[in-house]
Amino acid sequence: MSTHPASLPSNTDLIPPPSRPFQVVRAPGQVKAKARVGPPPLEILFPLPPFRQTPGPIQASQTYIRTLILERWDAEIRHCEETCKVQLLERIQDPVTHQAFLREMITQRWSAEKKRCEEARKVQLLELLLAAHGITTLV
Repeated sequence: MSTHPASLPSNTDLIPPPSRPFQVVRAPGQVKAKARVGPPPLEILFPLPPFRQTPGPIQASQTYIRTLILERWDAEIRHCEETCKVQLLERIQDPVTHQAFLREMITQRWSAEKKRCEEARKVQLLELLLAAHGITTLV
């Protein structure tokens, strides 16, 4: 880009759009343009608080939330058991030499996933119990 004065934008090119005012920086010794006479620039409007706030907590009984947690994790555990059975049935067509190894590998993978789900269920139930007693952070 050339720094020749003819290629630089003139002051008339720097007039801001009415929705986004900005300050024009002038070089020392440059004459300040006369103030514009006319309506003030438009104000930028922001949404009022209801559009920016997160909704408050929803009131629900501890028994209902506990039931939801139990149902969710029981479904996850059932899914792990069913998927393990399906994968074991699919692997029956493999050569006999690999079947024992594959059976063990599939069983270990899904038992680890099942254990993770059981631990997550216990953690969520403990969090619910602590929250019911007003304990929200552990130090």
